[in-house]
Amino acid sequence: MPGNYNPEATESFQEGILIPPVKLFKRGQINQDIVDILSANSRLPNSLYGDLNGQINALDLGEERLHSLLDEYTEENISNALKELCERAEKMMRQNIKALPNETISIEDYLDNDGVTDDPLTLAVDLTIKNDKMVIDFSRSSKACAGPVNISKSTTIAATYVALKHIFTDVPANAGVLKPVEFIIPEDSFLSVRAPKPVGGYTETILRLIDVIFQAFQNSASDKVNGCAYGTINALSLSGYRKNGSRWVMFSFFGGGHGGHPDGDGLNHGNAPISTATIPPLEILEAAYPVQFTKWGLRPDSGGKGKHRGGLGAIYEIELLEEQANAFLFGERGKFAPKGVLEGEAGALNQFFYGYKADDPPEKQSSPPLKSKITGISLKRGQRVRLETPGGGGFGRASERPLEKLNYDLEQGYITETKND
Repeated sequence: MPGNYNPEATESFQEGILIPPVKLFKRGQINQDIVDILSANSRLPNSLYGDLNGQINALDLGEERLHSLLDEYTEENISNALKELCERAEKMMRQNIKALPNETISIEDYLDNDGVTDDPLTLAVDLTIKNDKMVIDFSRSSKACAGPVNISKSTTIAATYVALKHIFTDVPANAGVLKPVEFIIPEDSFLSVRAPKPVGGYTETILRLIDVIFQAFQNSASDKVNGCAYGTINALSLSGYRKNGSRWVMFSFFGGGHGGHPDGDGLNHGNAPISTATIPPLEILEAAYPVQFTKWGLRPDSGGKGKHRGGLGAIYEIELLEEQANAFLFGERGKFAPKGVLEGEAGALNQFFYGYKADDPPEKQSSPPLKSKITGISLKRGQRVRLETPGGGGFGRASERPLEKLNYDLEQGYITETKND
């Protein structure tokens, strides 16, 4: 599967080559055998070399900077400072928790499917606040699934950490944040799997988990939470051969709207809140691959209504310039829209269309959207794909949004009518 995101994987062996921890360098010399194994398993070995060299250079620079710190401040002082930072984070986190009411909140959200079956998966959390501690219990979540949206226990904890850091922004970012937090994650849950269960679609589950944590805190920490973001990286791959016989693979992530928040409207067309999923510039994609973006803009009416509106999703339309290509989409939020908080409304659903041409009638261009994970798409020259990404959930009641903001949204083309129910 070009791009290594296989929406139909049922075990980790179908998700790419498995590499245990091995030394790429030994005594300053690169192990060329490992490089050769990696390049032999890549459709684009030259790109692999570039990525690998970039990582090596980054590690070299990191080592250099670390030695500079140690030389300037000594290992003992740095170790003491790190320990103090962790202790300070724990203390601040406990103070934040203690300021919340003692209660248990139960929240559920859903994934469209696992890519193999079309059955939804439940991501449920029971959040208990008691004094200066909290318990985050995922026991009501779905069991391990056949498809690749499973995640490991460590990934579940890491994603929860991301959500907590978005909520308690004043707390230093280190392991002390999790000291007052107890996790309950059953071993048979899709949030706690082991090899060889497939996990390639972990990004979709992480994003839903962050959404659930935001929803759980919406009443007790209403001045700190956002509506749900668009909730999918929408990994889209197009691949084929150029006239000269060389292989090309375009593998990209696409943005959407972020949730409305206590201080204002959600971000329009932003990156996902995980560092792997950044939006590439269209000029780079058009220069590197035989495609043309015929649309790249904001999606009107996609942000959830609220006192503070959810950010808008985007519309991407791509036309193939070569004779033939294969495509797949690994996405989410095709069935379950990004929720609002504090009575804010949900953002628009994810939609994906393919196989039409510019001069096709509107009814063909607007064919019913497909499920959010799909493989085996075959495209011919001049045919297009269109991805309409979700908007963010709203914050607060739509009836509380000032008329001047509605009029501004209308002027900017963010909405097509000013009515707020």
